[in-house]
Amino acid sequence: MAPRDGYARSRERAEATRAALRPLEPGERPLGLKLAVALALFVALANLIAVAASAGDEPPSRGLAFAALMGAAAAGMWARRYLAVIAFEGLLGISILYAALSLAFASNALAVLLALLVIVLCVPVFWLLIRVMARLQVPRE
Repeated sequence: MAPRDGYARSRERAEATRAALRPLEPGERPLGLKLAVALALFVALANLIAVAASAGDEPPSRGLAFAALMGAAAAGMWARRYLAVIAFEGLLGISILYAALSLAFASNALAVLLALLVIVLCVPVFWLLIRVMARLQVPRE
């Protein structure tokens, strides 16, 4: 019987949390959303700089396409579009997972530092966007 009580308490807490959520006010952009937009713009700008510097083995069209995608993601998140936020959340999750797994195969200190940098930048934004997504789904009364 003890697990059933634990589930009931967990369900009560989840319901209380949902009841406390309030929808985003018109024009309101929480910190998590602002950080996500800034991160998307940073990645877009970094790709544009890499294309201009002819860095990497990839064709320039890929770098430009990814920069455009990140710019579109930033614009969609700034407009508070749920689909843009959840797509960026997925991209953050994949980036965190890839960086964490790459630590096992890092061959030098620079690779370790870059993987840790990705994790340190992405995890807080990922966490903050969870509540933003919840508030975007709360119906207006």
